[in-house]
Amino acid sequence: MAAEAGAGHERYRPVRRVWSRRNPFRRRTDVLEGWATVGAVALFALGGTAAAWGAGAAVHEELSSRSTERQRTTAVLVRDAPPLTMLQGDAWSGGKVGAKVRWRDGDGLAHTGRARVPAGLSKGAQAEIWTDAAGRHAVDPPPAPGETGMQSAVAAGGAAGLVGCLAFGGRTVVRVRLDRRREEEWERGWARVEPHWRQGSAGPSER
Repeated sequence: MAAEAGAGHERYRPVRRVWSRRNPFRRRTDVLEGWATVGAVALFALGGTAAAWGAGAAVHEELSSRSTERQRTTAVLVRDAPPLTMLQGDAWSGGKVGAKVRWRDGDGLAHTGRARVPAGLSKGAQAEIWTDAAGRHAVDPPPAPGETGMQSAVAAGGAAGLVGCLAFGGRTVVRVRLDRRREEEWERGWARVEPHWRQGSAGPSER
C-alpha cells in the first residue's frame, strides 16, 4: 500500500505549476507569465469591484436626483391628443402620446408645451404631467424605483466587465510576447544542440 502511495505521489509530481521554484524546467518567461496572471486576477478582483461600485452609485445618484428635481402638476390640453399608433412607438410608452398642453407654475404663471398624456383625450381635458422644479418646462417622468436599480446594476456590470477585458486582455498581450520569446529561445537552443544530436544519432554507414 505504501509503495502504491509512493508511486502515486511520483506519478502526480509533474503536475506542479510551471513557474514554481521547485520545478527544474522553470524558465524566466514562465515566472513572468505566472505573475501576469496573478496581476490580472488581482486587478479584476479589486479594480472591477471598485469600478462596479463607483459606476452603480453614480448612475443611482443621477437617476435619484431626477426624481427630486421633477414635480407632478395638472395640465389642460390645448388640442386633442392623437390616437395611439404602433408606427410611432406609442404602445411602448404606457399608452401615452405627445400633445400640446398648458399648465401653471407655483407663481401662477401659465406655460405651454408638449407633454405625454393618455391617448385620445379631447381638447380641454385635464392630465397629469411632469415639469422641472421651477414648473416652467415639461419633462419626462422620473424613472421608476425598479428601473433605477436595473440601470444601476447594468452600469455596475458594464464597468466590471470593462476592467476584466483590460486586465485579461493585457495578460493575453503579455503571454503572446512571452510565447514569441520562448520560441526564439527554443530556436537558439536547438541551433546549439542539433549538430551534436545529429552526430550522436547518425548510424555507422553515415559516419
